[in-house]
Amino acid sequence: MKFIHLADCHLGDSFAFKSELSDKIRANNKKSLESILKNNKDVDFLLIAGDLYERSLFTLRDYKELFKLFHDFGKDIFYVAGNHDYIGSDNYDILKMKPANLHIFFDKELSYYEINSTRIYGLSYSDRIYKDEFPYDINLDGDFFNILLVHASINKSEDKYLDLYLDKLKEIGFDYVGLGHIHKWGNFGNNIYYAGSIEPSDFSDVYDYGYILYDQGKMSHVNSSIMKFYDMNLCFDDFENESNLISFINSRLDSNKENYLRINLDRQVNINKLRKEINADYIQIKIDERASLYDLVDFYPNSLLEKYREKFPHKLDDIQARALELGLDAIYRSKDD
Repeated sequence: MKFIHLADCHLGDSFAFKSELSDKIRANNKKSLESILKNNKDVDFLLIAGDLYERSLFTLRDYKELFKLFHDFGKDIFYVAGNHDYIGSDNYDILKMKPANLHIFFDKELSYYEINSTRIYGLSYSDRIYKDEFPYDINLDGDFFNILLVHASINKSEDKYLDLYLDKLKEIGFDYVGLGHIHKWGNFGNNIYYAGSIEPSDFSDVYDYGYILYDQGKMSHVNSSIMKFYDMNLCFDDFENESNLISFINSRLDSNKENYLRINLDRQVNINKLRKEINADYIQIKIDERASLYDLVDFYPNSLLEKYREKFPHKLDDIQARALELGLDAIYRSKDD
């Protein structure tokens, strides 16, 4: 038996960037899903563990394109809805227009589909919040390969989403548990996996993204993402010069992916040089404001800035540090008055 397990595609999402970059990420998410299906025509079936799309932003045209993509894939697809794509009165009838090979778990109560010698259990969200307890008193039929497909957190009892207790879940004895909700893929043992999202979506997503491949009892995470995000905190004093800094950053980037980079630096640098010579598709540079103000004293020796700095002790408490920052900033701005 061979199948793939994916989750958290968030198709149609708006993302927290300016319009042009958000459009690029949205297009890459769609392209990434298309690529996964194209490259896995040999599987027996596909599992989707929720948050497939953003229901508040998904149009009728989007549904039709998605259904065509699934139809053309040709293999059976089993899908549970999560908190971002929950099944309600406004999308229920649309989902009923699905292709025949897309098998949706429409209810929030646990049920299963049977395909050959495999049973796939699942449940879906009917609202953004899932309040019910998971039914751990399940008696599985050992003559089947039993799979659980669900969008849930693990061991977070105060979570407003469906929460699973790991020890209780392991006791049930599923042959495979395919989870969605957490964007970082993970292995909890006993064939319990988070697939993670298929693509990163912001600078908190700095891991590998793709899907889980199950092939004759062997599981592997396939790093198939188009994009890779980086959030680098760098101290300029660790480098000989700006060229050395740029070389270090470029050495960390993946030449096989679109690289989206945020650099957090502790002092002023030639930003134009960095943007020109770093091999990234998107660069965001942040300079520590406090460090930048302190640098001004070195840039303007024997100035009022230096004299003001000398009024303060070497070690500052929080109030003194804030007073120094405000004073340096005011003095620097006054030079143009």
